[in-house]
Amino acid sequence: MSEFRVPLGPKTRTRPESPAATAYNVACVLRLDERTRPWWTLAGACSGLFILMLDSTVVALALPSIREDIGATSTGLQWMMNGYLLVITAFVVTGGRLGDMFGRKRLFLIGLVLFALGSIVSATAGDQFALICGRALQGLGAAPMLSLSLAIVCHAFPADTQARALGIWAGISAVALGLGPLVGGVLVELDWRAIFWINLPIAAIGIAIVWWAAPESTDPGSGTRVDFRGLIALAAGLTGVVLALVQAEDWADWLVAALFLVGLASLYAFWRVEHRVEEPIVDFSLFRNGPYLGASAAAFALVGAYWSVMFFQPQYLQEVRDHSAVVAGLIVMPITVPMVFVSPFSGRLIARFGARLLMTVGMALGALGLLVLTRIGPDSSYALLFAGYLPFGVALGLVYAPMSTAAMAAMPATKVGIASGVLAMTRVMAGTVALAVVGAVFAAMLAGGRGFADAVGGSTWVLVALVAVGAVLTWMLVRDPDQSPAPPHDRNRHFHLH
Repeated sequence: MSEFRVPLGPKTRTRPESPAATAYNVACVLRLDERTRPWWTLAGACSGLFILMLDSTVVALALPSIREDIGATSTGLQWMMNGYLLVITAFVVTGGRLGDMFGRKRLFLIGLVLFALGSIVSATAGDQFALICGRALQGLGAAPMLSLSLAIVCHAFPADTQARALGIWAGISAVALGLGPLVGGVLVELDWRAIFWINLPIAAIGIAIVWWAAPESTDPGSGTRVDFRGLIALAAGLTGVVLALVQAEDWADWLVAALFLVGLASLYAFWRVEHRVEEPIVDFSLFRNGPYLGASAAAFALVGAYWSVMFFQPQYLQEVRDHSAVVAGLIVMPITVPMVFVSPFSGRLIARFGARLLMTVGMALGALGLLVLTRIGPDSSYALLFAGYLPFGVALGLVYAPMSTAAMAAMPATKVGIASGVLAMTRVMAGTVALAVVGAVFAAMLAGGRGFADAVGGSTWVLVALVAVGAVLTWMLVRDPDQSPAPPHDRNRHFHLH
């Protein structure tokens, strides 16, 4: 118990501090003023970001345990990932726009609550349908969290301390991503449901801090309209295409073809709508800008490959190699840990070598690592896996900061907001589409008599081609920006794999 001194003439003695005095002292330490408010806001925003980055790795490690416990099918497991990504893709830009209109703090808190509710549904699920629904609800919450976390931090800090705050923000993201496989492995060994229960205390802390400390902010220039027609067309199009690819082995050919055509027609309708509305979800004129198109191609290729690798490799390690979830998590850490060590030096690397060269080298390393992973089989050595995982992990660290820098520096100031939102949507959409395509190839190989390991290796050729094309487009289109800093709203966004 703490003590304080009471003067008694020439001498002093101590007496225990009363509960009221203790509460007062704690309140002083936790006082909210103009000096401490930004740092509390940073802590609250980082709590939401932490569970998003953690989620990108821990769920994949739990898939074999989920299959065994609730009898999930391979298609069901894929929907646990794709359903989550589909919902984020559809709502990430709209969530940010709603925050700009009605309050970023308010929408961020709604996102945290929805993510926590989705975690509860997922943790208590007794069948794969309930778990897929829980994951979709998590995605609905993740969309505004992903689009507004950085904006809340930027608004809370003055210009002279903003760079330091954003460095901490990005560092928290990198640590969560890097440690995700290990944390996920430990939790899965206890109980796969723990990977969802652990979100609740973190979300509760984030809700309390953001509600208490974060100032509300809006964007007066954001307008008052939401592109609901575009939102519906985008959601219908992506769902139709992905549903057709994922269910190709389970449904009749005519139904799969019909779904695919409906999805394509809806995406075409989305393209038409976006050219007619005043405030579109996606401003397609952005892609006329060469450096932005090149950076978007790199984002699509590398992030799409990341989600596919993190879906199949933990299953291969646990189901084919018979490793525990903890060991599997340790083995795949060369994919995530390099981001922790490479990204902090990205600014110096960009200044010395330029974004174009750095990104192209990174994409080439990614393609090389994936090429190695096409050779895996039932008895592949750890040396072979490490030789594939590490270059791919280094590629993630090398590409993300230059990607954001090249994309945003090429944009006029009036387009920075929507350009950053579309880039974020492109990254999430990449995971959805790439996982659906690779999953379809994988399922076809299994149906053709290939073993699990051979099908994983064979379907990885799709990722090799994807990242190789991304490398070529990066070299052709990306141009080194001048040395002026990236716009504050988007700086350090490079840790997001959503």
